[in-house]
Amino acid sequence: MSFQRVKLTKTFIDQLEMTPAIYRDSDLIGFAIRVNTTCKTYIVEKKVLGKTVRSTIGLHGNLTLSQARDIASDKLAQMSQGINPNETKRKIIAEGKTKSDLRKIKPTLKQAFDHYLLYKTLKPRSIKDYTLVVDDYLKDWNDITLDKISRSMIHAKHSELSQRSLAQANMAMRVFRALYNYSVEHYLDENSRPILDTHNPTKTLDAKKAWNKICCRKTYINEEQLPHWIKAVFEYKDRGQQRETNRDFLLTLVLTGFRREECESLTWTNIDLKHGRITSIDAKYSEAYTLPMGDFLFTLMKKRYAQAKNEWVFPSAKSTSGHIVNISKVRQKINKSCGIEFSFHDLRRTFATIAENLDYGQYTIKRLLNPKDDDRDITVGERKLREAMNAIEDIVLGTYKTSLEEEAMLSSLGTKSDRLEFDT
Repeated sequence: MSFQRVKLTKTFIDQLEMTPAIYRDSDLIGFAIRVNTTCKTYIVEKKVLGKTVRSTIGLHGNLTLSQARDIASDKLAQMSQGINPNETKRKIIAEGKTKSDLRKIKPTLKQAFDHYLLYKTLKPRSIKDYTLVVDDYLKDWNDITLDKISRSMIHAKHSELSQRSLAQANMAMRVFRALYNYSVEHYLDENSRPILDTHNPTKTLDAKKAWNKICCRKTYINEEQLPHWIKAVFEYKDRGQQRETNRDFLLTLVLTGFRREECESLTWTNIDLKHGRITSIDAKYSEAYTLPMGDFLFTLMKKRYAQAKNEWVFPSAKSTSGHIVNISKVRQKINKSCGIEFSFHDLRRTFATIAENLDYGQYTIKRLLNPKDDDRDITVGERKLREAMNAIEDIVLGTYKTSLEEEAMLSSLGTKSDRLEFDT
């Protein structure tokens, strides 16, 4: 069976002969179509916890290419979080709870959650939030059938969780509400009627106006604080190579405005060292977007590339995913060192705030901050974007920029080539 990488289009797929082969998409890495003597099947392939996993999406003809590509993007995002879609499906089948069996049972919270994950398309962040809620916040409800979870239990649990965090208490109840509503529509009797009460018990929070009022967080590192923060990052101590990885990760966050999960999962296929560009999959919109790198970030990536031993830009030997994941302990050390409390998302807001204050046109700023821009007919030149990225670097790095650039340039000497080919 041959393996080829091509740009998958409907015309190309329709013209394929029924000869066993796999054709991998050149645009969405991990997406492919498998051809045999009887059919053409969309699939995804990606390493999950160090092992290559191949999962079926559906038949060409039953799904359009666009539909298959959307499903592939979501599956690949889940696999990046260490979730094997085949294992999830096998678990459901082993329990004998396929869609047709939903007519026969009143699900427990855990059963409803397992089915929800299997049949709903969720972003990686949503999967993480739902899993946290079910496995932690509502773990004592996992084996309780949904019909036994009353309004009084909802109110009591929300009050209990609010002692820990107002926002997390709200999130837990929103997740429960979604799982319950899903179950009402999918768990039916022999006459296709819901076996659960259609009145969601979380409505008690609406009736009693008990939802916690949450003020949106708007914190960021201001320009007066930046020199102290950069100094703490620059002087951060850790063991060997991990010090540089953690430091470079934080610098990349504040110099791109990427979300934490987007930056953690960057691979060398996302870095164009020939043209100085960096590409990420936006976690909110599930779309790829590309930014030109500023001079410092470009040099930093060439340094990391020269030292790379695998596909990850920010690798971690301790992580099952192979890349760093939520280095909150590092963040807390730097918080303590500089006396500036910050979250990873504060770094995104810092990038956005600096960009908003730059003396550039509104469309340049929008392009830096919003990859899903409705003004599709307006194109901002890469030169202008790179100028803006360099201006942001000057403000963020200040007097440290020169010393950091020199360090990165020395480390990048003898770089391998403009592109590394790692096994995926």
